Amino acid sequence: MNGFRKYILLFLIVIGIRLQAEDALPPAPTGFTWQHLTPIKSAVLRPDGWFYKQSTKANTQGFYVSKEDIDKLGFFKTGLTLDCIRNISKITKLSPSLYAAQMADAAASKFPLLERSSSTQGPFKAIRFNYVSSSTNQEDIRICQLLIANDKTDTLFIVIFESPTSEWQESWKKGEVILKKLLIDDGI
Repeated sequence: MNGFRKYILLFLIVIGIRLQAEDALPPAPTGFTWQHLTPIKSAVLRPDGWFYKQSTKANTQGFYVSKEDIDKLGFFKTGLTLDCIRNISKITKLSPSLYAAQMADAAASKFPLLERSSSTQGPFKAIRFNYVSSSTNQEDIRICQLLIANDKTDTLFIVIFESPTSEWQESWKKGEVILKKLLIDDGI
C-alpha cells in the first residue's frame, strides 16, 4: 500500500520528526543514494560505490552499508551496522530505553568514552556515544554508536558507524552524513 508512513529523521545532535511518504524521500545528498530497509519501513543513505547487505537472526534484523564488500570478504572495516531488535522486554526483562542505558553504561565501563549524549523525541529515546576499541591483533577502530529505543513498540535500534582510527577523519565525512539523515519508522 502506498499510504503515508511516519519516519523519524535522526540528527546527530538534535533529533526531529519528519513525516515522509515512502516514495517521496528527501533528495539524497550528492554522492549518496537512499537504501530502503523495507522490512523495517526505514531508509539509510548509502555512499556511491559502497555495498549493502541484510540479514535476519531470531528477533534481530541487521542492515549493513559498508565500504568493503561483506559478501566477498566476510567482514568490513568501514561502514554502518543497523540492528533492529523487536520484543526487547521479553528478551531482557527491561524496557528498550532501560536496556539501552545499561548498554551505554557497559560501554562506558569497558572503553573510555570520547563523547556521550542523549535525547528524546516523540516515542524515541536515543543515547549516542563514541569510543575507540583497541585490539592487540588488529588496528584500533573508532566507533560512533547510537542506541534508539522505542518503548511503545518494544523495539531497540542499535546503529554503529565504525572505521579504523587511521581512516576516521575521511570515513567520518560519509558517516556523519549517514547518521544525520537516518530515517526510522516510529510504528514498528
